[in-house]
Amino acid sequence: MKAKKYNYDMMNKVKYASLAIALLFAFSSCDDWLYLEPADGVITEEYWQSESDLFAGVMGCYASMLGGGSGNYSVPQLMFLWGEMRADFLREYQDAPNDYTLMFQGDIKSNNSLANWGSFYTTINYCNTVLEKGPGILDLDASFSQKELNQYRAEALTIRALMYFYLTRMYRDVPIITKASTSDLQNFTISKSPAEEVWAQIEADLLEAEKFIPFSYNNGKQEDKGRVTAYTVYAILADFYLWIEEYAKSEEYCDKIINSGKYWMVKGDMDWYYNLYEAENSSESIFELQFDIDIPNPLYSMCITNRNYRANPDVMEIFWPTDELLVHADSADIRSDRGSYVSSLNYMIWKSYGKTRYATRSNSALETDYNWIVYRYADILLMKAENMAAQLTSYDESTGAEILDIIKQIRKRANASDLTDEGEPGSRSGLLYYILNERAREFAFEGKRWFDILRFAKRDNYSRLDALITMYETCAPSDKLISIQSKINNPDFHYLPLPETDVLNSGGKLEQNPYYAK
Repeated sequence: MKAKKYNYDMMNKVKYASLAIALLFAFSSCDDWLYLEPADGVITEEYWQSESDLFAGVMGCYASMLGGGSGNYSVPQLMFLWGEMRADFLREYQDAPNDYTLMFQGDIKSNNSLANWGSFYTTINYCNTVLEKGPGILDLDASFSQKELNQYRAEALTIRALMYFYLTRMYRDVPIITKASTSDLQNFTISKSPAEEVWAQIEADLLEAEKFIPFSYNNGKQEDKGRVTAYTVYAILADFYLWIEEYAKSEEYCDKIINSGKYWMVKGDMDWYYNLYEAENSSESIFELQFDIDIPNPLYSMCITNRNYRANPDVMEIFWPTDELLVHADSADIRSDRGSYVSSLNYMIWKSYGKTRYATRSNSALETDYNWIVYRYADILLMKAENMAAQLTSYDESTGAEILDIIKQIRKRANASDLTDEGEPGSRSGLLYYILNERAREFAFEGKRWFDILRFAKRDNYSRLDALITMYETCAPSDKLISIQSKINNPDFHYLPLPETDVLNSGGKLEQNPYYAK
C-alpha cells in the first residue's frame, strides 16, 4: 500500500506556507519576472514575527517548486523538458505545440515558450526572502534559537543553489539575484553575470549550507527525502563539481554519500518499478519533490493527457536492442519496455504512466500524485565512476576495473542485455562513453539526458563534440540535419536564449545570449 504523504502534517504546513507567501507577493501579471511586487508592504512587515512564520516561509520555498509561480511551466516540468526536449529520447507526437517541434529541430528562437525561467526565479525570491527575514526573528521570538535559524537558512541556500545550477546549465550566463523583493519600489532589472560568477554563487551557497544542514529531520523518511538534508547538499555539490570539471571534489562528495551507508539501490525484481517510482521515498532516493492529491504531478498531463511527445522508437532500439535470444519480455532489461516506455501504446513514457510494470495510472488525483526524483543513489554511483574515468591521464587497469565494477553494479540490478555490454573499453574515452550510455538507460525520461550529453561534449574544451553530432544524427529530421550540424560548433547554440520579453523589458540591461542576438 502506498504510504500516506507527510503523516506528520508537513503537507498541510506546505499548503499554509504557499498561502502565506502568496499573500506576501502578488506577482505582476506581465511576463517581466524582474519586477516583483507585494500585495501590501505592511503585510510583509507584520508577517515575519515568529519561528512558525519562518518555518512556513521555508516550506513555501519547497511549495514554490511544485507550482508554476510567474512562469508558464513549473520547476519539475522544466526539469523534465529542459533535460529531455533538446536530447534524443523524445519525439513529437499528436498536436505537439510548434515550440516543441522547433526545439526538436534545433530551430530555437528567443520567444520559444520553453525559454522561460520564471518559476525558477520565483523560487529564488522565496529563498531570498527567508534569508533576509530570518535573522530579525531572533529579536522577536525568545524561543527561537540561532541553531534553528542556521538550519532554515541552510535549506533556503540549498534550494537557491539548485535553482541556479539548473539555470546556468540551460542559459550559461544568468542574472544573480540575492536580495528579496519586498517593496514595490525595488527594481530588479539587472544584467546577467558570467557563468563563472554564477558557479561561485552556487558553490558559496552550498558550502555555507553544508555547515548547518541536518543529516535527518527525525520525522520519518518522507521528510528526509522531501526536505534537503546534508546528503542532498552532497549530491548537488557532486553534480556541480562534475559539471565544472573539478573531478576530485565531485568524487569526494560522491564518497560522502556512498560511505554513509544510508542509501542502497532498490532490488531489481518485478517490484523494482513500483518500489522506486510509485511507492516513493525509497532507500535509493536522496531528494524528491513531493506531490499529493491536492498538488498532482503535472508530468502526467504533459506526457499522457496532452500526448505531445513520446519516446523515440529508433533511439529506444539503439539503447535497448531487441534480443532474439530472450523468450520472455520479463527477461529483458527492466528499464526498457514497461520500465521507461511502453511500445504497445505508441511508445508512451511509462515513468509518467505506469504504477507497476503492467498496471497504469488513471487520470485522477489519487494516481497522479507521484513524486519527481531529483537525485537517487544510482546517480551518485555513476557520477563517481565518471569522476574516476575523467581523472585518468593514461589507462590504469586497476582504476578501470573499479569503474567497470560500478557500471556492472548498475547493469546487474537492471538485468541489462548482453547486447549493450561494452566489455572492457581499455581507454579513458571508452569508459566515459560507456558511462554516458549507461546513464541514458538508467535515467531515461528523468530530466538528465541533455545535461549528460552536453557535459560529455564540452569536457576538455569541447573535445567530444562528436557526441552532440551523433545524438542529432539519431533523432533530428533528415531535412534539418545539415542546418543543425552547422550550429553545433558554436558553443552559444548549446544554451537557450534568454526569454525575449524579459530582454525587451530590461531597458537594455539584460543582453541576449550571443547566438540568438540577431
